[in-house]
Amino acid sequence: MSIEQEAADWFAIMRGPDAKASCAAFEAWRMDPVRAQAYEDKLRAWDTTMFLANTATGKRRGLEGVGRRKFTPQGWPWAAAAFLAVGVGAMLAFKVAGGLDAQTGSHRLVWAAMDEAPRTIHLPDGSNVTLDRGARLQVAFDDVGRRLRLLAGRARFAVAHDTKRPFIVEAGGGSVEAHGTLFDVALLPGAAADVSLLQGAVEVRSVLSGRRGVGLKAGESISFAGGTFGKPRAIIAATLQWPRDMIVFDGLDLVAAVAAFNRTSSIPVVIDGAIPAGMKITGSFRRSDPEAFARQAAQTFGLVVQARDDGTLALVLRAPEENQKRR
Repeated sequence: MSIEQEAADWFAIMRGPDAKASCAAFEAWRMDPVRAQAYEDKLRAWDTTMFLANTATGKRRGLEGVGRRKFTPQGWPWAAAAFLAVGVGAMLAFKVAGGLDAQTGSHRLVWAAMDEAPRTIHLPDGSNVTLDRGARLQVAFDDVGRRLRLLAGRARFAVAHDTKRPFIVEAGGGSVEAHGTLFDVALLPGAAADVSLLQGAVEVRSVLSGRRGVGLKAGESISFAGGTFGKPRAIIAATLQWPRDMIVFDGLDLVAAVAAFNRTSSIPVVIDGAIPAGMKITGSFRRSDPEAFARQAAQTFGLVVQARDDGTLALVLRAPEENQKRR
């Protein structure tokens, strides 16, 4: 039996009449990180189904009726698995259609940008979220708060003012509370995160400690991991351009420019270790055309572009004999 099927079975059992008696066995099964992730995936699919049951799309697909259906103990595992399948199908159709009919409620909804260019989501409170390529965001609104969790990638939040419901984004062991503002949150390697404030005011807190957080001013950014905060620093302008297709560099170090370009590139560009430091690049480049960016960088600095087996585009030094031919 596959881990995915085991997760589906446990999902059904823990929502059936045998949940209490099965708790110890379930926790022992879930100690494996791979199994725990598979179970979490089932939870998210279920939450998405329950959320969509209250939308126009969900009602047209009959999810509302499925949600009210009562199951016998014997039929519950199969019914739960079928409900999950319906929910995932509805979520995909909902995204392909591009409509947003989300209503406020306590259920969670996960949005994913997958391999698309940055996409904007209009939230039910009037806020907008732009997801970078590959980003995933969990949204949970109710009458007392607006809570979101960045699960992967990077997002830009344009927050609608609402004094009665705080707007909180969790990411990388920390949280950001905003008040009618515009800011970016990006997940970094090692369970770290970075927050950049474009407009307004935010307070960044550690989820672990719960103590008073760090306030940012417009134009500042801060990184944090495991409850530890770095010092606020000035935002690098190139890092804010990711929602647009064009990225502009003005005398930026080549290493930093390649890193900024790769944040939204479908094909990573890498720099060979033998290339000397101190190269500065200036110009406008399309994020959707990594080959053109690599070619232009290579031409500027007398390098060569190599398409490698791992799918990357490598900037490497020309062989000495090639330099002789060019003279």
